[in-house]
Amino acid sequence: MELPSLSYLKFLSNGNKNFAIKLLQILKDELPEELDSYNKALKSKNHFRAAEIVHKINHKIAFFQMEQSSLLATEHELALREGKLNYQEYFLGIVTKILKFIPEFIEEPHELHSR
Repeated sequence: MELPSLSYLKFLSNGNKNFAIKLLQILKDELPEELDSYNKALKSKNHFRAAEIVHKINHKIAFFQMEQSSLLATEHELALREGKLNYQEYFLGIVTKILKFIPEFIEEPHELHSR
């Protein structure tokens, strides 16, 4: 599985570490909430709502330049719209990877521009 990248964040922040940290903090706050909403939608068997949430999360996956993971999230979204959970395990793995990745750079901002 591919690793998240900060290349787009570095481009957006243009060396402004405060901006980069604020953006990462927003992602860190939003992603668990979206994941919780996704799990609730699945629990209630609302696959269409779960697909909408996957679509939203996919923008965050793309933000981290995870092209293959983004394609997989798109496949998961389409499968959910058909009521299928074929890609759920992979999707959850991607989101977990991002959630583990983000705090490292909020806590150690000097790393933001060295990777």
